Amino acid sequence: MFPFLARGFASLSLALKQPLSAFCELETAHDDALITKTGHYLSWIRVDGMQRMAERKDFAEMAEAMRLDLSGALETRGHAIVGWYISDPDAALVEIERLNLHSCRTVAREVGLDLDDILEERAQLWPQLMRWEAAYFITWTLTSVLTKEERKQLRAEYAANACEAGPIGETQRFYLRSEVMAARHTAFTQRVLSALRAHDVSAGIINPHDALRIGREAMYREMSGSEWRPSLPGDKVMARCPEDDITKPKTDCLLWPPLSEQLFYCDAVTRGGQRVDFGDNAYGCADMYLGPEDVRPFVELSATVGLDRIPWRAAIVIEGCGPSAMQLKDIGASFLTMFPGNADLRRAFRFLREAREQENHISVRLRASFSTWAPVEEAAKLRRRISTLAQRIESWGNAKTTTVVGDPLEGVMSTAPGLSLASTANPALALLGDALLMLPWNRTASPWESGSVLFRRPDGGIWPYDPAGGRKRPLVVDIFVAPPGAGKSVLANTINIGLCLSSAVLGTQGAKLPLIGKADIGKSAEGFVRLIQEALGPRRRHEAIFTSLQFAPGHEFNIFDLQVGCEYPLPLERAFLQNFLALATLPPDQSTPFEGMAQLISLVIDEAYRLCTEAGGSAKYYRAGDEPEVDRAIERYGIKLHHELPYWRDAVNALCDLAEYRLAERAQRHAVPILEDLIGAVRTDQVRDMFDSLKLAETSEKASQIFERYIADLIRGFPTLNAPTRLDFGPARIIVLDLQYVAPTGSAAANRQTEMMYLLARHILARNFFLHPEYLAFVPDHVKAHHRERFTEVYETVKRVDYDEWHRTQGSPLVRAQAELDVREGRKHNVQLGFASQRLSDMGDGIIAQSTGRFVLGADDQRERDEIIERFGLTEASAKIVRHRLTGPRRDGAPFLAIFRAEQAHYEQFLVNSLGPVELWALSTTPGDTSLRNRLYEKIGFSEGLRRLSKVFPNGSAMDEIERRTKARLKQGDAADRVEAGVVDELARELIEGYGLGLGLRPHEGTASNDLATAAE
Repeated sequence: MFPFLARGFASLSLALKQPLSAFCELETAHDDALITKTGHYLSWIRVDGMQRMAERKDFAEMAEAMRLDLSGALETRGHAIVGWYISDPDAALVEIERLNLHSCRTVAREVGLDLDDILEERAQLWPQLMRWEAAYFITWTLTSVLTKEERKQLRAEYAANACEAGPIGETQRFYLRSEVMAARHTAFTQRVLSALRAHDVSAGIINPHDALRIGREAMYREMSGSEWRPSLPGDKVMARCPEDDITKPKTDCLLWPPLSEQLFYCDAVTRGGQRVDFGDNAYGCADMYLGPEDVRPFVELSATVGLDRIPWRAAIVIEGCGPSAMQLKDIGASFLTMFPGNADLRRAFRFLREAREQENHISVRLRASFSTWAPVEEAAKLRRRISTLAQRIESWGNAKTTTVVGDPLEGVMSTAPGLSLASTANPALALLGDALLMLPWNRTASPWESGSVLFRRPDGGIWPYDPAGGRKRPLVVDIFVAPPGAGKSVLANTINIGLCLSSAVLGTQGAKLPLIGKADIGKSAEGFVRLIQEALGPRRRHEAIFTSLQFAPGHEFNIFDLQVGCEYPLPLERAFLQNFLALATLPPDQSTPFEGMAQLISLVIDEAYRLCTEAGGSAKYYRAGDEPEVDRAIERYGIKLHHELPYWRDAVNALCDLAEYRLAERAQRHAVPILEDLIGAVRTDQVRDMFDSLKLAETSEKASQIFERYIADLIRGFPTLNAPTRLDFGPARIIVLDLQYVAPTGSAAANRQTEMMYLLARHILARNFFLHPEYLAFVPDHVKAHHRERFTEVYETVKRVDYDEWHRTQGSPLVRAQAELDVREGRKHNVQLGFASQRLSDMGDGIIAQSTGRFVLGADDQRERDEIIERFGLTEASAKIVRHRLTGPRRDGAPFLAIFRAEQAHYEQFLVNSLGPVELWALSTTPGDTSLRNRLYEKIGFSEGLRRLSKVFPNGSAMDEIERRTKARLKQGDAADRVEAGVVDELARELIEGYGLGLGLRPHEGTASNDLATAAE
C-alpha cells in the first residue's frame, strides 16, 4: 500500500511541477535529435548570424522570404521553432579564453615567445568591453503532426522496440525512437536550416551532446566552459553498483541514467513571487504579454541590452496553430461587440484574416519569455537588472511586459533551452513574417569559430579572426585603406602579432615563427619588431629584424646572389633579375622598355653567370681576408684548395661537402656576378653576334651601348648594389625594411628609384618565400639533400609579405605586375600578401579584384567613400558605416569595416580593434609617442618603459599632453624647432625619475609596492 501511495504522490508532484526535474521533458536521443517523454522530436540549430550588414528594411525582406519557405510547415499544428538567445558579459572571459587566449598562450609557449604581459592585459581589458552571446533555433516536431495511419505505425514501432529491448527499469527509454517521427522531423529541420542559409545566415545543426551541455550551462551559469558531457545511448557507460540490501539488481544499473538526473545537479529555491535561486545565481523573469506595435528585428533588442552589459536570455516560441485558433477567437470577439474595448481586437483579427486571404500570409502562436540573473547575495542588482530588461523589451517596438508570471520558477524555466515547449508567456497570434523577424538570427557572424586575433562588434559581441587563413581562406590577400592616423598600422601590426600566435607557427620542423617580410615607409612596424625581439629574449632576438635600407657601407646587397651551391639562378630568381634590369634600363619618364631590350637582358644574365663559372673563363678568385669566418673554417677543417689561384667556387663546394652551408653561402657571395660584370657580359661575342646590328630609333644607339650606359649609371647611383652582399639577416624570420631613405618622390627620376627599391625590397624579403620542391630539378646533386629539406620546410610554412604606402608604386607596371603575379600564385606557395595605402585606387584593379580581406578604416572625402562603396558593392548598411562611422581611433578602439571572402561566402562586418595601453604603446606609430617610448626603452628597459607609459597614459598616447605643453612653451616665445623635442625630454625625465606626471607611479602611503624603488631609479 505504501509504495502505491508514494508513486501516487510522486505523480501528483510531477504534475504540479514541484521538483526541478519535472520541467525536463527530455527522454533520450536519436541521431542528431532529442526525444521527449511523449515522443516529440527536437533538434538544435546553431545560428551564428548574418554574413553582411543589413538595415531594418533588409531584415523585413529576408523575414518575408523565410516566411514563404516555412509557411507550409507551420500552417498546421505539429511543428514549432524556439528562437533561443543568451548574452552574458560575466562569461566573456571564459569565452575569450576558449576562443583566443588559451591557444595564444599555448602557441607562445611552443614558439618561445614571452608575451605574458600582453596576453594578461587582454584578459583584463577585453571582458570589460566584450560579452559572450549565442543564438539557437530549436526545432520541434510533435506527434500531432502525424496522420492517423502514421500514429498506428508509431505505436507499433514503440511496441516492437520495447519488446526487443526488454525491461530497462528507470533509465532512458530509448525505445521511443521512431523512424516515422525522425523522417518528419529531419525534413522540417532541414527546411528551417535551408531557409536560414538561403539568406546568408550562417547556421549548422549541433549534436545532442553539445545541445545538452549548452542547456545545462544556460541553467547553471557557474558551469560555463565546463567539460561536462551527458551520457546518451551509444556512449560507453560505467555500471552503477546497487545498494547492499538489493539482492536482484535491475538493468538500469547498466544503462544510461535519465537525462533529468544528469542535467540538474542542485535544486532551485523560490524566494517570493519574482526571484528564484538557481545554483550560484538568483534569477528573475519577464514575459511579453502584448506583442510589439512596430515589429522590429531581434538584433535591435540584443544590441541595446548589450550596451547595458547585463546578462539575459530569451526564448521566443512560434508554433503552427492552424486556422481554427483564429476562427475561434474571432467568434469570441464578435460575441462581445457591446464592449468598446473589443473594437481593436476585431480590427486585429480582420487584419490577420485579410493577410491570409489576400497574401496567403499565415498566423502563428507566439510566446516570448525573458530572464536575467545576478549572484545570489546581490538581490538589489537582480532587481535593477530585471527592471532594465523589462524597459528595454518595452522599447522594442512598444511591446508590453510583466514580471509577475505566477510561479517564478516556471517563468525562469521557460527560458531554459530545449527542456520543453512550455512557456508562461501569454500566447499571441502573429503573422509568421513578423514572428520570424523577432527571432535571433540577425546579428552578424564571423566565419571563424576561434582565432588568434579578437575584434569586437560595437555592441560588444566577440568576433574571432584567424590570420593564418587555413581551409576557410586559403588565399590571403589583405588590403588596408585609411587616411593617416586612422589606426591602419596598428591594425596591420595586430594581425602580424596574431599570425605569430596562430597555427601558422606549427610545421613539420616544429614550432617556429612564421616568415614575415614588410617593406615599410617610416617606422610603422618598428614597435612590432621590438615587441617580438623582447618576447624572444636576448639569445633569439636576431630572429626579428628592423633595418633601414640605405646607400651606405654595410648595406651592400647583390641582386645576383644564388641558393647555396648553385651556379645559376632558379626560375623565380631569374624572373626578378629580368624585371629589375628592365626597370633599371628604362627612361624615367617611360613605362615601355626599348625594342629588343628584354631579349638582350635575358641573354646578358645568362652570360654573366656563365662567365663566373670555371668553364666560362672568368671565375672569381678566392682572396683571404674578405671573409674571415670562411678563412678560419678552411683552416679549421684543413680544406685544400687545389689551385695556385683558387676560386671562391672551390671554397663553396668544399664547405657544402662539410655541411657548413651558412659559411658556404657567405663564400658564394664572392663567386657570383655583380652589376659591373654585366658590362663584360654584354661585350661577349655571343651577345654581339645577336644584338650588334640592333639600333634603337629613339637614340640611334646600339641596344648594347644603351644597356652599358644605363648599367654604368646604375652603378654610380647605387654603389651598394655593385658589391658582394653585406646586408646579412642570418636566420631571421621576421624582417622589416624601412625604405624611407631610398624611396624619394617628387620627380620622374625619384619615382623610378622608388619603384626599383620596392622591387628590390620584394626580392630581399620574399626571395625564398616562393621556393618549391619542384625547383630541386635546377639544383646541383651535391646540395640537393640540403635544399630538399629547405624547400619543403619553406613551402609548408605560412609566409607573409606586407607593403606599406603602396601608392608610391603607381605608374610602375613592372612592380605592379610582379605584385599581381605574387597574388595569383600566393595560394600555391602558401604566401600571404598585404597592401596598405591611403586610397583604394592606389591598389590597382588586379590586386583589388584578387583580395580576400579588405580593411577600410576611413576615407578622406566623399568621392573616396563613394568609390569604396561602389567598388566593393556594399550593402546600404555597410555604405552608411563607410560614410558616417569610421571616425578613427577612440578610447575604446579603432573602428573599421571588414570585408572578407571565406568559405566561398562574402562577409561585411563593422568591427572595432580594441587593445590595451601596453599593447598600444608597444605598437604606436605616432612620432611624438614613439620618441617618448624610445627614450624610456633606452633608460629603463622595454618592459618597465611600457609599464610606466601605460599607467600614466592609459589611453595609449601622450599626444594630448605633448600638445598642451608645446602650446604653453610657444606662448612663452621658445623656439618652435626645439619645443616638441624638449617637451618629450621633459616627460621622459618625469616618468624615469618619478616626479611630475611620474608621481602617479609612486605607491600610496601605507601600501606595500615595489613601484617606488623602480620609479626612483
